[in-house]
Amino acid sequence: MWGGGGGGGGKAADKTLKIWHAKTGKYEQTFHGHLAGISDLDWSPDSLTLVSGSDDKTIRLWDVQACKSIKLLRGHHNAIYSVSFSPRGNIVASGSYDEAVRLWDIRSGRCMKTLPAHSDPVSGVHFNRDGTLIVSCSHDGLIRVWDVSTGQCLRTIVEEDNAPVMGVRFSPNGKYLVAGTLDSCVRLWDYHRGKCLKTYMGHRNEKYSITPAFVVGGGGSFVIAGSEDSDVYLWDVQSKDVVQILIGHDDVVLGVAAHPTENIVASCGLDRTIRIWIDESC
Repeated sequence: MWGGGGGGGGKAADKTLKIWHAKTGKYEQTFHGHLAGISDLDWSPDSLTLVSGSDDKTIRLWDVQACKSIKLLRGHHNAIYSVSFSPRGNIVASGSYDEAVRLWDIRSGRCMKTLPAHSDPVSGVHFNRDGTLIVSCSHDGLIRVWDVSTGQCLRTIVEEDNAPVMGVRFSPNGKYLVAGTLDSCVRLWDYHRGKCLKTYMGHRNEKYSITPAFVVGGGGSFVIAGSEDSDVYLWDVQSKDVVQILIGHDDVVLGVAAHPTENIVASCGLDRTIRIWIDESC
């Protein structure tokens, strides 16, 4: 069972990024530079660099040890909605309210490709485990899988009711996608066949951008997502059962993230807190 703690890393409307130690909850540093609220961030694979996307239409790369901005990426024509590092750490993908996905070369800071991806804001982008594919999702209700090297759209996935898709992630093994939609559902997709395999329900998501994630460990494989009822829900991947509800936030839970090697989950919410949950059965 998962229990609550403190600490983590934060993004905010106050234009700053903050870092806390995940296990101790100790505040470590604040990054300044964006001119408007920050909508998304991601760690590089080596944890030495952060990427952030902002309503100021820019993407910034941050040197974590030096606590400073090291690159400013410009090119989107509207606010940045989502950002993601590739597994090798050499490419950043970004999605924007301008309805495009851009791929950026980290060394040069140049835009490698612009993908006219969607007909509404791009709410999520994520690389697969070897960095050859990227998935995007949008308020237009579509999920698209792209070839990183060619920029070609390989697959378009859409649910019958076409509900806006607020977040999408590849599974750790790269075979599946998990996506959250504004009909209060999280769906597991076999993207090769364009087939929905599982639908996870019980939480509430009708208004906010809530991105689900996978949790591997703690005795099994789980799907996790925040909820507008201020809780965090964990589902068994196979049975679709809600195996635990994490209670601690006082407002909508917007984001969740699982540690890649340890049984730790972080969540953040509109209550302006970040909570760390540790699997106490391990």
